[in-house]
Amino acid sequence: MDTHTETIDVGTRVMANQALPEGVACGAKGLVVGQAGWIQRRWRVRFDGGPTVDAPEYALDLCRGRGRFERR
Repeated sequence: MDTHTETIDVGTRVMANQALPEGVACGAKGLVVGQAGWIQRRWRVRFDGGPTVDAPEYALDLCRGRGRFERR
């Protein structure tokens, strides 16, 4: 049984876990600004200081630890 409850959604901060062909380096962080395809699970991501691309969900990881309400 899968207990993973956090998912990517619009407004989520993500990080590329691999280099993307659109010129995004591995480790680049960005904000999900929309859904790019529901069949292939692609997300429209605006990367910090870089391009806005349609990235596959498998190439993205959630950013954790700097949320607005998280304790440090």
